[in-house]
Amino acid sequence: MNENNEISDIAGIFLRLGAEKKQALRMAAQLFKRAGQLSTDLNITKAEALQGLLETVTCGSRGDLKPSEQATSGVEEEQKNRKNQA
Repeated sequence: MNENNEISDIAGIFLRLGAEKKQALRMAAQLFKRAGQLSTDLNITKAEALQGLLETVTCGSRGDLKPSEQATSGVEEEQKNRKNQA
């Protein structure tokens, strides 16, 4: 699959989330580029980076935290509560 096809596929996700076509294509291209940067920086595959970014996008569109962030969010909230009670 070439880059343009991958960007079009990603744009489809943004379209389903309510973006206009031009905006969806722009966001998809930016996300694809960022996945390349993350794959280099974190020494992971571009697919893994893209998966993580798309998970962030889809969870964020619903107003949810990613599952990996939910556990740490609970710990942070507990720490804030303890400080406020002290």
